[in-house]
Amino acid sequence: MITASPGGLIRDERAASTLVAAALIAVMLLVGSVLHDITVLYAARSQAQTAADAAAKAAGLELTPLFGVGASPRRAAEDYAARNGCRVAACDCGGDDRYLWVTVRAVRRVDHLILKPGGCEVAATARCYLDPTPP
Repeated sequence: MITASPGGLIRDERAASTLVAAALIAVMLLVGSVLHDITVLYAARSQAQTAADAAAKAAGLELTPLFGVGASPRRAAEDYAARNGCRVAACDCGGDDRYLWVTVRAVRRVDHLILKPGGCEVAATARCYLDPTPP
C-alpha cells in the first residue's frame, strides 16, 4: 500500500516510471528531429547531383555539332538544372588535344530544417567528357 508522505511521490514506483517515460519521449523527439534533418539533407544532395549530371550532359551536348540545338552550354546547363529544382553555380568548358569537357556545379536550397532554421544550400559537381574525333 502506498502512503502519502512529503517524499512519497519520488518514492512511488509509478511516478518514477512516468518521469523516465517522459524523459525518453523528449529524447526520442530530439533524435527524430535530427534524423529528419539528416534525411532532408541527403535527399537534397541527391537531387543536386541529379541536376548536376543532367546539366553537364546537356551542356556537353551543346558542344557537339550533331546534337547541339544552338544554345550556349551554360544556358543549356541552367535549363536542365532548373528542371531539377536547382541553380547552376558554375559552368566551365575546357579541352585538350583529345577531349572536351564541361564541369557543372549545381546548388539546391534546403529549407524547413530544425537544427538550422535559416536553411542551407547543398551542392554537387558533375563533369561530362566528349571525344570530338569521329570514330
